[in-house]
Amino acid sequence: KYIMRYVSTRGGTHKCSLHAASLLNLPNDQGLFVPQMIPKLNRAQLKRLRGLGFEDLAFEILRLFITETDVPKEKLRSIVKKCYKGFDESDIVVPLVVLDEDSDDDDDEKKKSKSKKSSETKVQIHVAELFHGPTLSVKDISLAFAVQMIEFFLSKKHERANVIVATTGDTGPATLDAIEKFGNNRIDCWCLYPSGKISKVQERQMTTKRGENVNAIEVKECERGCDDIDDVCSKIFADEEFVQRNGITSLNSCNILRILAQLPHFFWCYFRTMHGKTTEEEIENHTMTCVVPTGAMGHAFTAQLAREMGLPMTEVVLATNANGAAHEIAMTGEIVKKSKAEKTVASAMDCVMPYNLWRVVYYCAEGDTEILRRIQDTYEFHGHATLPKKVLRNFRETFLTAEVSDYDTFESMKYNLDVHKYLACPHTAVALHAAQSMGLNNHDGENALVVLATAHPGKFIDAVQTALETEDVPKMAKHKTLEDAKMSFQRKRETNLENLEIALRTDIDATSRARRGRYVNLTKERAAGVLHEKYLRGNEPAIPAFPVSNQRDDQNPTSSSQMGQIRSSTSPPSAKNAAAAPANTSARADEEDEDEDDEEEVTSKKKKPKSKTKQQLELEQLKWTRWTRRLSILAACVSFHLVLRDPNRKNDIPFVDAFGKKANAFVEEKKKEIESLLEKRKEEKKQRQKRGKNEKSETLLIEPKVYIRERIGKARPQNPAFDVAR
Repeated sequence: KYIMRYVSTRGGTHKCSLHAASLLNLPNDQGLFVPQMIPKLNRAQLKRLRGLGFEDLAFEILRLFITETDVPKEKLRSIVKKCYKGFDESDIVVPLVVLDEDSDDDDDEKKKSKSKKSSETKVQIHVAELFHGPTLSVKDISLAFAVQMIEFFLSKKHERANVIVATTGDTGPATLDAIEKFGNNRIDCWCLYPSGKISKVQERQMTTKRGENVNAIEVKECERGCDDIDDVCSKIFADEEFVQRNGITSLNSCNILRILAQLPHFFWCYFRTMHGKTTEEEIENHTMTCVVPTGAMGHAFTAQLAREMGLPMTEVVLATNANGAAHEIAMTGEIVKKSKAEKTVASAMDCVMPYNLWRVVYYCAEGDTEILRRIQDTYEFHGHATLPKKVLRNFRETFLTAEVSDYDTFESMKYNLDVHKYLACPHTAVALHAAQSMGLNNHDGENALVVLATAHPGKFIDAVQTALETEDVPKMAKHKTLEDAKMSFQRKRETNLENLEIALRTDIDATSRARRGRYVNLTKERAAGVLHEKYLRGNEPAIPAFPVSNQRDDQNPTSSSQMGQIRSSTSPPSAKNAAAAPANTSARADEEDEDEDDEEEVTSKKKKPKSKTKQQLELEQLKWTRWTRRLSILAACVSFHLVLRDPNRKNDIPFVDAFGKKANAFVEEKKKEIESLLEKRKEEKKQRQKRGKNEKSETLLIEPKVYIRERIGKARPQNPAFDVAR
């Protein structure tokens, strides 16, 4: 038995309970909360979980991270049960649809040719449909759980809270729906979304909510998409007085509750892909490859966490759109700050900087907070950071990545509808294209290939019409929930990015005064502060992030099947370039000289001594004070001696003369003691020498003792009780 606690990725705060971690949202050092330890599941425990339903499986997995001290066992079970009440298939929650590459070919010649192929080429893709909740998105699973947990924590002390959420589409409707159902009027929510960056259906889902405690706000002039809104939210959360007064928290994927709620469906997919496997050997050899559509990397970190727990996942594939930071990190080992996000058809993944990346880097750095701080601080100060070799190697061993363009996304939607009669949303189509183009296989049925489907295609009608090149909406793109939303009035509020912070502060203050309730106060947790200033986010790094150079070739991905297609910045010289080469020799020589100068500057910078830590400086200061004291005492003694021995001194100094006489008497007395001690030692030495000569003559007639040599090289006499007969 253990008590699970949560720590910061930056290592600057004390460990805290789930109650504090979920309501604080971010630690005091502005890092992210992660579990203090990862519970490990062995084969026997996985076997016990295999036959459970989704609700029971979710309860057992969550119990590993939520102890009785945080939430009682029966209360946790009731919360989990309520989470999946509004789902289309409440018993299964996450149904799996099998796409078989050979199942839909009607041509007999194709079937004959394909039957000649080995079974290794046959690939089955299991699509895990996570969108059967009330708002038809994957966020329903995590947000229904997170809202109920926060409501439970607030109800303990009869408190209230204000929630700020920034969304690129699916998080907003799911948050507002969960707060409207489970908030019990204890939570007010402000849901912010960038104008023109989400679909019309998603916007209608947010603006048709009737609850008085939910607010959907459109933010205009967001060039970087949701990242611009995140910057404003981070400023508000940095104002401790405002946050404490209004009890502000967040339900974005940076909240640890959402990460925990996403764990069960990875285990569910693993157990449900054991097709007719009955023998223990087949079950033990069963593995899974999971393809995850990736934006803010919340599901990516959850998959990493499940793998660390012992779930047999061979690969975790991160499928990104044109804004995919994860793919660029895997390719180059560098994190680069971008000024603007590209608008893509997979709008929920239009994220320039995935904030859950730091959780991933934390575990890739094997929990070394100092490495993470240097990388994060370098990125924020210089807009660019390079991962060290160990972190990059662990990142590449954990994840495969692929970048999918809008063209490939549309082609994937059309292909899967024509071949498999399956219509996918743009985000799921990104993952399907990565799975179908990267050469992933089932390894003779031992490995299951699972693709996470994150949203219903009916939420992206424009993308469906563009992909299918028709104005008619297919039946599979319609749903009763979406049709009902069209019949409701919209309550729409809007502002621009420049005025967002002031407008949000004013509205939250006014709402808090109108509610007249006691808001959640985490003064004790926030008063704990940070262990040291160096742990705070925003410090300038003493040493910039590590350069990754001279790496071995085996660490760099070379095949598009592993990491997606690598873009080469160099191209082979053409005939024109070859003809013009002699004319550019001088320019090249100048460039080589400049490169040599740059290399000399780099080497000189490397030779510079490292900056010392605060502890080293304090030790040096202590040593210096000790030596100054010794030197001052020595100087005083020398000055007294000079005064006493001065032949030109006429007047007597009573204090000095008296001290000098006493000192001389003390010295003479000590000299006599030392001389007598030396004489005694000389006499003792002479007596020992005489005894030694007599003992040697006597021992020549005695049988010598046996000695045993120990490992450390010392000799000791053998114990007579264990004497070996010779």
